[in-house]
Amino acid sequence: MKLKKLVASMAVICVALPSSALATNGMLMEGYGPIASAMGGAAMAYDNGSAAMANNPATLGLMAPGSRIDVMAGFVGPDVSAPGTAGESSADAFYMPAFGYVKKQGKLTYGAGIYGQGGMGTEYANGDMAQVGVGRLIFPLAYAVNDRLNIGGSVDVVWAGMDLVMGAAGINFKDDSDFTGAAKGYSLAGKLGFTYKLNKTLTLGGVYQTAGNLPNLKGDGYTVKGFDMPAVVALGLAWQANDRLMLAADIKDVLWSNSMNTVTIVTPGGTVPFKQDWDDQVVVALGMSYKVNDALTARVGYNYGKNPIPSQYVTHLWPAIVEHHYTAGFGYVVSAQSEVNFGLAYVPEMRVTGTGPAMSLGGNGGMQIKHSQLNAQLMYSYKF
Repeated sequence: MKLKKLVASMAVICVALPSSALATNGMLMEGYGPIASAMGGAAMAYDNGSAAMANNPATLGLMAPGSRIDVMAGFVGPDVSAPGTAGESSADAFYMPAFGYVKKQGKLTYGAGIYGQGGMGTEYANGDMAQVGVGRLIFPLAYAVNDRLNIGGSVDVVWAGMDLVMGAAGINFKDDSDFTGAAKGYSLAGKLGFTYKLNKTLTLGGVYQTAGNLPNLKGDGYTVKGFDMPAVVALGLAWQANDRLMLAADIKDVLWSNSMNTVTIVTPGGTVPFKQDWDDQVVVALGMSYKVNDALTARVGYNYGKNPIPSQYVTHLWPAIVEHHYTAGFGYVVSAQSEVNFGLAYVPEMRVTGTGPAMSLGGNGGMQIKHSQLNAQLMYSYKF
């Protein structure tokens, strides 16, 4: 593919990327790419395609020599309600396209891609709504030090957009687009990872992803201070038990306590602080893949991350509270060059009750929030 066509394709995806999705490990997706998502999000120590640039870039060094293009469509289907107060959220469908190109040549693997990192989204009949989306334009590079060790990293251009309407607080900024937010910000971040083959069947992998380093989001006369995406530290194992069966397990520490403290909205008439004080979140991801035959691979997984939002600060606008994820999917080899992968995640209902000051005083005391999800990712891969 000529570079000109590649850049054009990436630009189309960038324009089409929605501004928000209601993510599942806090504001992060449970898995990036359908291979990882079908395996509970575990992705640190095996080849999972170009989605590796959003997971652990070092796993790009595990791919076969040559090039691949991955085009992905993701769907996040949240079911959120605050019974007795705001009611049912009508924001129940978000679409997240992604794109990746990578090439392995000798010891080096490199490429570029665009992935939505996560966010939140709700909209209620009383007019209250929030949409937050964060995406990354990623430039990864992996290097095979020897037959056992790969190191890899990426430079990420991070962008974020936010719409927020809350009548009781006098906040009202949003645009008319499904693809941007009225308040925007841009920054640079990165990742550094490795994979190490302990023996013929067992591989260890890990990554450090920096915080989003997002500046104040600005637009429509409003400024959002104190909003950022967290740093992540992850470690994982992949065990190729035999020619057909692979097991994978990851553990992540998502450092929300350094990024979600107090989010302050500077309005034309003053400032409105939203205290968050999210807890750090330990996420466990378990996955299994089984090669049924030369064409079909079946996958299942499980993902757990404790709700990071303290009950005294939880809100119907940003209810990133779900914990359990049950996942499944498949990969199907269409030809020597083409492959399709699909991942599905069922997220059972999580309920919380606000324990802050009484709602009559502007708090969340007594507010009930329910949240469940059904998410899907579909990816077409072309290898050459």
